[in-house]
Amino acid sequence: MKVQEIFTRGTVHIPQERNLQEAAQQMRQQHVGALIVTDGSATNRLLGIVTDRDIVLKAVAVGAPPRETSVGDVMSTGVATVAESDEVVDAMQTMFSHGVRRLAVTDSANAVIGVVSLDDVIESLVRDWVLLASIVRSGQQRERSGSVQSPLHP
Repeated sequence: MKVQEIFTRGTVHIPQERNLQEAAQQMRQQHVGALIVTDGSATNRLLGIVTDRDIVLKAVAVGAPPRETSVGDVMSTGVATVAESDEVVDAMQTMFSHGVRRLAVTDSANAVIGVVSLDDVIESLVRDWVLLASIVRSGQQRERSGSVQSPLHP
């Protein structure tokens, strides 16, 4: 399965100079746990990522005032990325090797076009396992109903 089949398109981003309260409000409104941090220019150049966890551990836990602390102060730089054409297993390996739960997804021109999260990966895997369980259950039901006959004993 390819990353392009499971990632969230249309990155939710925020300029680095915005404060943490604005970031938290945007996360709540967009139902996301991370925002791509940009330079705020017309091109929205990628600078980093800020997660709900960054806000809690790097600001709230140390008493930094959310209205006075900028997103740029707590964001993580060096954002790990994965190409939309990559396999999901490659995304999982990248998450593991970087110790992150979210990756920026890039297109063939290396532009950030979305985010793939650990939740997205788990959801896709669960769908696959449910389908496999259904196949097994269907075969068992056919056997019980007697519709599976041996060619040796007609």
